[in-house]
Amino acid sequence: MTTTLAARLACLALLTTALVSCGGDEGTGPASAATVTIQPDSISLIIGGAHQLAATVRDRKGGLLAGRPVTWTTANDAVASVTLGGLVTARSAGRAVISASSDGKVGEAVIRIEAAPVASLTLASDSAWTTVGSSLTLGTTLRSETGALLLRPITWTSRDPAKAAVSLTGTITALAPGVVVITATSEGKSDSAVVSITGTPDFAIVGAHVTQGVQAADGSIPIVLGGNAAVVNVVMRGNLFQPRAMQVVLRLFDSNGALVRADTVTRQGAIDAEPDYAAPDAQFLIPASALRPGLQWQVIRDPKGISRDDSAANDVFPRTGTLALATVTVPPLDIRFVPIILAAHGGETGAVSPATVPQYLRVVRSVHPLGAITATVGEPVTTQAVFGTAPRGGDAPFWTQLLGELDLARVASDAPHAHWYGVVVPPSGFNFTIFGGFGYIPSAGADLGGRSRTALGVQVGWFTNEAHARELVAHELGHNFGRRHAPCGAAGNPDPAFPVAGGRIGRAQHDVFSWATGIATSAATYPASTGDIMGYCDRPWSSEYTYRGVLAFRSPLTAIAAAPRAGQRTRVLVIQGTVDAGRPTIDPTFVLDGHPVQPREGGSYRLEGRASDGRVLFAHAFEPTELDHAPTVQRFLFAIPVTGGLEASLAEVVVRGPSGASSLVRSPATPRLGPGGAASGVSAMLQRSTSRGASLACVDPGTRAILVLDAFTGAMLATARASSASVAAARGTPLSVLCSDGVRTTRQTITAP
Repeated sequence: MTTTLAARLACLALLTTALVSCGGDEGTGPASAATVTIQPDSISLIIGGAHQLAATVRDRKGGLLAGRPVTWTTANDAVASVTLGGLVTARSAGRAVISASSDGKVGEAVIRIEAAPVASLTLASDSAWTTVGSSLTLGTTLRSETGALLLRPITWTSRDPAKAAVSLTGTITALAPGVVVITATSEGKSDSAVVSITGTPDFAIVGAHVTQGVQAADGSIPIVLGGNAAVVNVVMRGNLFQPRAMQVVLRLFDSNGALVRADTVTRQGAIDAEPDYAAPDAQFLIPASALRPGLQWQVIRDPKGISRDDSAANDVFPRTGTLALATVTVPPLDIRFVPIILAAHGGETGAVSPATVPQYLRVVRSVHPLGAITATVGEPVTTQAVFGTAPRGGDAPFWTQLLGELDLARVASDAPHAHWYGVVVPPSGFNFTIFGGFGYIPSAGADLGGRSRTALGVQVGWFTNEAHARELVAHELGHNFGRRHAPCGAAGNPDPAFPVAGGRIGRAQHDVFSWATGIATSAATYPASTGDIMGYCDRPWSSEYTYRGVLAFRSPLTAIAAAPRAGQRTRVLVIQGTVDAGRPTIDPTFVLDGHPVQPREGGSYRLEGRASDGRVLFAHAFEPTELDHAPTVQRFLFAIPVTGGLEASLAEVVVRGPSGASSLVRSPATPRLGPGGAASGVSAMLQRSTSRGASLACVDPGTRAILVLDAFTGAMLATARASSASVAAARGTPLSVLCSDGVRTTRQTITAP
């Protein structure tokens, strides 16, 4: 019984073992890869292209074995490379096999790579010049659709092989005179060029002119002596596509024909078939010191005869010999820059100093016909004028008031005949000024005695574009030289006679000043489309019209010679005011020690001074002076010598015009004047308000305006159309305080505390 049971159990164990050994595939481990395939297994790429391949690994039953590591290799890395992740990149034309392996099983994909087709063929030039017997080549550029540069075989053809033959490599040989079309073709894309062939080389100097910044087409604008340097622009024509280097020589002779200066430049590269002063073929710089009356000049190409040329007759300009340099002398420009102190805005002061004056004059020297320039920085003038309400300011009333005040300072100064330019800085909190400056526009010949030479502008460095303030000085001085606005950039009240549409300069001009001062290495061209300096366009230059106008205005010497010179101060009655739409308004008058400004007789307005009994003490007919930004507003100023008891007798000042009249009458409360203009009982209150300034007030009844002068120099320090004013004065400075009731002036000397 026991034996039988044991035997049965043993038999059952054997059966279980057999079942276990037969129940599995190959044990309990992971299945092995049976196949590796690549998708796609065949692709075509263009050089530079890329494609992502995918590998699939399966077992013997076709089951997908996900996540199995795959190794990628390429049979020809020079043709196609493959990354560890199966990204194929085409490197050169050909065939490459990409393999993916896993568990010893390998799949393959065939990669065929072709070059990118030609999408465009472009020749370097669509025209060329050469001579019989010469050879030249035309550069070509091949690109794919993506813009990549390509290298491909090019087929060259000549439409007329008898005139020009072209080799397999593109070398063109000129065989006979004429015009031939040469074509280059690659993979169906082509481009052509016209080659002109002449019998022999020919170069010619077509023209030359001398300029200091602006010149006419006929070279008729004269050179101003004693000012800017000059540049000789030379334009040439040639019939060679790529001529050899050649010399161009400028020769200067004195009035006796003796050579005094010679300069040579070497001309490299092609000579344009259509010469233009916008792109001169040669430029010569003549220093200002070398310019003189009687100078003669001549330009010669290739004086040593090195280059082949069919005619030497056109290699010299002028053709008939030397040309006399037209010159002119203009009066020296005396300009005084005056810092303006804005008392109503915390005493903010326009920044100008001897160190920064060259910045203010940079554009002035470049675009205007000027000789010698003397520039000084004057005593600051304090104004009570309000710039505006932040963030916008600088409207016309502010500038107009300030012009009158600066005029008054000029009359009292030691430089009454200079141009005065007030420098204003917009106060903190202001980021916009309606006008950048203001100036007078005197009529031609009306500048007697130096009146109407006053202008104002924002200081250098305030505008975002740093060039604007420099251009503004030239713009406002242009107004003082009699020029109205050019119709560029919507400038108001433009000159109806401006000859070029849109206020453009109309002809290419050149920046001589920048080359002469080392800022540039040549005289850069300002194209014909550049806006005129008298307009509102950016990066302006002077047109021939503006340049000639300024030159004509500044050329006469009679007004300068007739004017009294500085230092001849005398007691004068200063009368100034405004005319708005024909209606005059008189500012309070002052009697002070200054310089006479006599009115030019004649006009539709009449100034009269009368005594209390109605006697006419003086009378003048006149025309007021135009302002640049206020077409309906004009101003006038007279400084009439006080003689024969005029100061004591004057009781009323009247100005009559076409649309009305204005008068000022002496206040009855004004104290009686004693000897020298002193008045008993007159006093002025003075209070120190800051470390650098003081506040003054006239206590005389009826005071309408106050004027503060440096009692030692006579320079005006401040003024206001009120009975009080702030003034910048150091402690201990002797001050002369003038109080006006509109007609009569009282004065007192005090010391700044």
